[in-house]
Amino acid sequence: MTDLPPHLVASYDRINNAALEVAVQQPPPATGTLRVCLATEQEWNAFAGCDGLVVHPNYLEWFADSGEIHIIEFVSTPHERYLGELISDQFRGRHVQKWLRSQGAATISQGQRASPDLSYGPYSDTSHTVLPPGVPDFDDFSTIKIEIGVSQPWGMAQGQLDRKAIQVWAVMPGVEYVLCVKLDPDFENAEYKLYDVRADPLVPLNPLPIVPPRTEIHFDGRRILGIQQAMALPVGSPRALSVDLYTPLKRAMRS
Repeated sequence: MTDLPPHLVASYDRINNAALEVAVQQPPPATGTLRVCLATEQEWNAFAGCDGLVVHPNYLEWFADSGEIHIIEFVSTPHERYLGELISDQFRGRHVQKWLRSQGAATISQGQRASPDLSYGPYSDTSHTVLPPGVPDFDDFSTIKIEIGVSQPWGMAQGQLDRKAIQVWAVMPGVEYVLCVKLDPDFENAEYKLYDVRADPLVPLNPLPIVPPRTEIHFDGRRILGIQQAMALPVGSPRALSVDLYTPLKRAMRS
């Protein structure tokens, strides 16, 4: 556990124990969230920045208006299967790993803490890559944020996918794209929204179906590497990164 002052050690233990109790003893609701406990923003930030948590912060959210921590997504087989297949099938290729650094579900270190299900950003030694203002180092430089929702619904309320995409990730310096995928527990229905943070206005999108034989999305090669449009891409890097959302779904359904 990260070194914490005594008063935050106590709050860490309290939040960790409460999250475990709620996650184990209460069945996940069909929709909505489950309240964990009250916490100040300082207590939440300290907790979310620690290692060894019973419930990782990508499944949690601190609600500023009520000062409550809620479980917003529940660990489930569909969630983990699809996330695992998306990583292994689409983001582990040599052409991707050479240019994009996986940051997993790392918690941001600035402002109110939050964690995605998956994030990617450029390597520090990529030619012409520049840290954007407000980003202290490359550990905090993500250009792609990914959220997978099974229990999380679409919507702009707290604990919902569109709100986190638009109000948390899209305003974070350096982020260029936010991909949200919504799955039914039985995979009967699968949808996605790809938010381009430069869209004006940035408003909730309508979901699009993930369907065979392929459902491809595209990321601009310069933007995901943090390279200005006037600068040349590194030799060999693609002008656009294509990601198929259907093949991981097909494999997740077979697992």
